[in-house]
Amino acid sequence: MIYKNILNKLEGKWICQKTVYFIRNNQVIYNKQKIEIKQVYNIHTLEKTKSMIYNYQLYNIKDNNKTYYLFLKEDKSEFGELRKITNDEIKYYRFKTYKNNCIKIESIKKNIVYHEYIYLINPNFKVTICLLKKNKNYLATSFVSAIRVSNQL
Repeated sequence: MIYKNILNKLEGKWICQKTVYFIRNNQVIYNKQKIEIKQVYNIHTLEKTKSMIYNYQLYNIKDNNKTYYLFLKEDKSEFGELRKITNDEIKYYRFKTYKNNCIKIESIKKNIVYHEYIYLINPNFKVTICLLKKNKNYLATSFVSAIRVSNQL
């Protein structure tokens, strides 16, 4: 599967099971949620140097929360920029796609490093692994499995 196909496969209703492990205090948190991911076409970017590839709205059904993800990439670059917009806050990440159905998202601020790997096992099943490090020491890790329950929104 190629780059655009991976991003095309994110839309739909998903049931997600998330486990977060905090290494320092051996705390484990479990979370199950239903989310809807849909492509949005009405947000415009003013930047002339980057092309908008995909724009998604993630809707958490339980807490009625909406988050927007804008994937931007210059044509000749192997890396792109991901903007995560929640309420009035914008977070910036870098992303890269791999031909074996994987997207790598990362952020580095001061000495904190965040890595997220999204693996699309098939069109209806994805696995996400997240790692958080400070000064090369792991702080937390998480594992998310998601099953698409519907393509219709």
